[in-house]
Amino acid sequence: MKQDLDSIIDEICLKEDDFKLKNKTIRGVNYKCFDSKILNLNDYFKLSLKFPNNEMLIFEDERYTYEHSFAQSSAFANALIKNFGVEKGDRIAIASRNYPEWINSFIAITSIGAIAVPLNSWWTSNELKYAIDNCGAKIIIVDDKRYDRIKPFIENNNINLISIRCNEDQDKNWDNFIKPFLNTSMPIVRINPDDDATIFYTSGSTGYPKGVCSTHRSIISTLLQWMAIATARSIRDGIEPDISIQPSCMITVPLFHVTGSHSQFMLSFLSGRKMVMLYKWDPLKTLKVIESEKIISLSGVPTMTLEIMRHPDRHNFDLSSLKDLSGGGAARPSSHVKKLKTEFPDAKPGLGYGLTETNAAGAVISGDEYTERPGSTGKPSKPLTEIIICDENNKKLANCETGEIYIKTPSNFRCYWNDKKATEEAFFNGWFKTGDIGFLDKDNYLFIVDRAKDIIIRGGENISSLEVEDAINEYPDIIEASVYGIPDERLGEILCCSATIKNSEKINEEDIKEFLKNNLAPFKIPAFFDFHKNQLPRTASGKIYKLELRKKMEKKILSLT
Repeated sequence: MKQDLDSIIDEICLKEDDFKLKNKTIRGVNYKCFDSKILNLNDYFKLSLKFPNNEMLIFEDERYTYEHSFAQSSAFANALIKNFGVEKGDRIAIASRNYPEWINSFIAITSIGAIAVPLNSWWTSNELKYAIDNCGAKIIIVDDKRYDRIKPFIENNNINLISIRCNEDQDKNWDNFIKPFLNTSMPIVRINPDDDATIFYTSGSTGYPKGVCSTHRSIISTLLQWMAIATARSIRDGIEPDISIQPSCMITVPLFHVTGSHSQFMLSFLSGRKMVMLYKWDPLKTLKVIESEKIISLSGVPTMTLEIMRHPDRHNFDLSSLKDLSGGGAARPSSHVKKLKTEFPDAKPGLGYGLTETNAAGAVISGDEYTERPGSTGKPSKPLTEIIICDENNKKLANCETGEIYIKTPSNFRCYWNDKKATEEAFFNGWFKTGDIGFLDKDNYLFIVDRAKDIIIRGGENISSLEVEDAINEYPDIIEASVYGIPDERLGEILCCSATIKNSEKINEEDIKEFLKNNLAPFKIPAFFDFHKNQLPRTASGKIYKLELRKKMEKKILSLT
């Protein structure tokens, strides 16, 4: 019988220096923290010096080693201080698609105690302006597309602009700034663990997005927890790492989201992992890269692994290197978990649950645990993260009772930038109130029922869109489905579904409804369906864009009445 994973993590925390624990009071709340020598992101990124010749990043035909990339980051850090007078605590925004310069800029900014502010590259000029004004950015780092959106409103402001791969204003070009400093060391700046490191902006389902401000300790706590869990799994499963094979992964989602920045980019520094970055997500190109670069880990939003699994050319490529098929940022239908295991028997499917506000810390699940409990997102991440379920009065509920998910961890963010009221409302006695609805089963595995705002209330009955989507995804001709509510005068909301289908000639709405009767109560079966031949619209993070689907469905229903 395999040793329990939790007990192995406990042993690791007693033996390994970076995983040793201590109690620490932070902002008046007592947390269990790592007593690590890695105190800030400057210390963390210097881990790259342990494997200087390892390939770090591949982008199209460009290849960078850890040594090369760190040298560029150090040069840019010197340029920020000497050319722009950047000081500790200054906010520097990055408004760019995924490029090597994005990563090197982030390393430089956080290594000198400034605050990195990644901005959503899909935002309009007005949205970008709001975030830049909100954070009080001293410098904006932009690529060509964002340059055009930003330049009009910063020309008259006291904000410096640095361009990435942009033909305009060559005197402001990133490469030109680093050239004089390419042989300089990373500047030495005293950075405390609880100094601010980043401001990531939430998507903002209503109103303006909120700036989630996190400290160096917050981010490092998540990364070390993941490493502790991965180490424990290898011990439990008797896996001896093959030091002749470099770990590798793909950066599949935007770096302005914690899935991309934390689990793909920053986590790589603990193992010297090779990262391959595409110009944009493309399933066919991904298949080619997996084969050519012998990619071991493929992660992203769950639909990405689904697209790889269902791609018609998949069997034309050697995908035997894949060992990890992880997901995060959205739920994965239970039926997909089983199919992944069947289609990729040598790879372990996995899922992580976390939020921007927790720096992606929360719960994780992988391998046999996941295939045995495909509806779960795992146990709370040991050893630092605690999860409880509470009712509307902040009262803790028993296992198997459904309520709001609260998370307590040193990975939690410090505040919503310039929004004291929202910050206070987000916490209860040090616990972050996620707004997600779920329960912990008798074995302490977390199950997400739904996002609080995505619960559909039809005639007084609460309906989980995830439950309905899971059932619809079992239908043979459905590739993916998104379920949501449309306002209705009589019922409050009516249930609707948008779905991508395999064959428009075969699909029949009534057949789907009849199929669902075997698994869903009648009130949970969508009243209206909207079928798509192509992939459903996505947000910048790769999640299905429900707001756009709702608008389209409302027009369709209106035309029928």
